[in-house]
Amino acid sequence: MIKVIKKMFPEKFISSYQSTRNQLKQELNVNYLKIKRQFVRPSFPELPDGKINLHLGCGKVNHPDFINIDGMPGSHIHYIRRIDNLSPFKDNSVDLIYACHCLEHFSHLAITDVLGEWFRVLKDGGILRLSVPDFDLLLDIYQNNNKDLNSILRPLMGAQNYQYNFHKTTFNQQNLENLLIKTGFSKVQPWQPGSNELTTFDDWSNKTLTIKQKSYRISLNIEAIK
Repeated sequence: MIKVIKKMFPEKFISSYQSTRNQLKQELNVNYLKIKRQFVRPSFPELPDGKINLHLGCGKVNHPDFINIDGMPGSHIHYIRRIDNLSPFKDNSVDLIYACHCLEHFSHLAITDVLGEWFRVLKDGGILRLSVPDFDLLLDIYQNNNKDLNSILRPLMGAQNYQYNFHKTTFNQQNLENLLIKTGFSKVQPWQPGSNELTTFDDWSNKTLTIKQKSYRISLNIEAIK
């Protein structure tokens, strides 16, 4: 039967069909788990003074002091949903938002709205802690490697191995600071990965890109206070 199908249809058609089928199966599975999560959730962290910390786009990382929110399912994910819609949380209810290499996955046309939604849920004095690919650092890598575009293509454009892993914009320090101030944050400053318990994650905030046995930093780590 498979041989007959291969004769009837071009290989590209079959490949496209299989890719679409796999994507639909994945979407159905995610939707099923979203419904299931409405009834069964992992335990929420119990923090002093009822503090609420959100880890947006957490992926496989599971920090015990954070509520995990991600578009992809996992046993540790408290909310399977898009991270630009935090409707489960009231205005001025969250103490800390952490998002590592997530903001660049939104269109540059949507960044103001995304930051506005995160600003909405933060308390006065609350912190938004961001890590994004730093366009200036990527340019340095590009220049130092004979303008080889392939040296920065993945951190610039994303791995593109599933629907949420595409980069749609880029940032440098000046640009991101301006966006945060425009959103309404009162103070913007760098933060150092590993400096305390709430800045220590196994993610790209402190990882490097290695090219020809040389390591390069790629992340811009900025936090903003409401």
